[in-house]
Amino acid sequence: MRTADETVTATPHGDVADAMSATVLRESVLAARRAARNAAEVLGPEGYTLDEWLVLDVLGADDGLTMSQLREAVLADKATLGRRVDDLLTKALVYREVDGFDRRVIRVYLSSRGRDVLARLTTRLAQG
Repeated sequence: MRTADETVTATPHGDVADAMSATVLRESVLAARRAARNAAEVLGPEGYTLDEWLVLDVLGADDGLTMSQLREAVLADKATLGRRVDDLLTKALVYREVDGFDRRVIRVYLSSRGRDVLARLTTRLAQG
């Protein structure tokens, strides 16, 4: 709340810029939601989630990431990412190995089967 002594200076351009910025943000968020929904419609019948595909895709581009690096890349919280990686392990699409330099660090790798599945899913997403 403003006091009587406070003055507000607003430029006409500021309001327009703010409105344009909000419009661009809204359109970007809606486009991302549409893309996620469309991807889920393609991936679901294949038996995969969007989060699983994201993990596979990131590992396909940069294999052998730590869970922290993977978490940053896919923007998932620790618990969700752990479940997705466990699901992918169960499907034999990824595997984990202890880091050669620091035994406290676990790295996640794409298996050969994971590479095949990633290629198939990416092709389906591009068509879909």
